[in-house]
Amino acid sequence: MENNFLLDRVAFTIFGFEIYWYGVFMCLAIVAAIVVAMFFCKKREISVDEPINVALVSVPSGILCGRLFAVLFDEDLSIKQYFNFRTGGMSIIGCIIGGGIALAIYSFIKKDKDIFKYTDILCSVLLLAQAIGRWGNFFNGEIFGQVITDNNSIFSRFPFAVEINGIRYQALFFYESLINVVGFFFTAEMFLFVKKDGYTTGFYLIYYGVVRTILEKFRQDQFILKIGSAPISLICSILMIVAGVAIFAFSIYRNKKKKESK
Repeated sequence: MENNFLLDRVAFTIFGFEIYWYGVFMCLAIVAAIVVAMFFCKKREISVDEPINVALVSVPSGILCGRLFAVLFDEDLSIKQYFNFRTGGMSIIGCIIGGGIALAIYSFIKKDKDIFKYTDILCSVLLLAQAIGRWGNFFNGEIFGQVITDNNSIFSRFPFAVEINGIRYQALFFYESLINVVGFFFTAEMFLFVKKDGYTTGFYLIYYGVVRTILEKFRQDQFILKIGSAPISLICSILMIVAGVAIFAFSIYRNKKKKESK
């Protein structure tokens, strides 16, 4: 599709190899998240090596599972295209699942029963990474919503809208990026000032689950991942909310017990 608002998908070329803006923004998101997480951990007197360990464990698994999620549930992709990352197709929900599984295994190997020590570090900066990464969708000309009929509205102009082949659509990537920035300040405050294991993880799952549940309804059908006719991303978003509430409740209960036992 021709996106009239976008620049070329290619950021630059190295020895004839094209580097896409999508990949550039993914790398920026990861680096920014690690740097900010290191700053957060220093503030909380946690080893600054931990964010690096968390990234080394969760990022590869997240990318692999994010790609798997896409090729399994995107009608335009097949499992045969799994390793052809340059064709596009990555699910943030798959990334979250993959990163969570990897950190659970990491916690088990380290014989550390409290996985939330690691997931809290990840979730304190994950919304920041997602906010940056969504701009990769901008350059790819994807993740947009419903057709805008009022072309005189401020919401019919960039960055609130994108124009594809002369038709204006809601720029869902921008809406989510903006909402994720707002959420990042909440997760950061939770991690830095509440300082109770599990709270940041629980809040992140609830917050992003609600965001995706709402925005998923506005996506163009071609951008909705499905299992049969069921919208798998919407189902997973609702499950994220449930899991977040459960983790938050468990964390409150556990911290209350710890306080009573002192």
